[in-house]
Amino acid sequence: MSLRDHYADYLTQFSESAETQIAHQVSRDGYGTLRGFEIGEDEQGVWAEATVALRGEVVRRWGAEIYKRRNHIITEDGPLDDAAFGADLFSTAVMEDLDTCGRPVG
Repeated sequence: MSLRDHYADYLTQFSESAETQIAHQVSRDGYGTLRGFEIGEDEQGVWAEATVALRGEVVRRWGAEIYKRRNHIITEDGPLDDAAFGADLFSTAVMEDLDTCGRPVG
């Protein structure tokens, strides 16, 4: 049985929460539109990937019209975080990338 099959309920909860949060936040903040949200599995475990079609100022700062974020969410030992918290972390990472891209640090 694959990890995706074994953790199907977890992945449903994670996906619904993360996808909703990211779609709302990127639209609200004027960064663009969530174009894809995928769950994939390889020999290292299960991954979540969000793809955002960027618009406006963030395109210039990011240097591209497409942003992708991929995080490892389940290892052979199980999920790294509970589903709700993991979804919050993933969506926060996306927004931090977009909020800070191309801006001087410090």
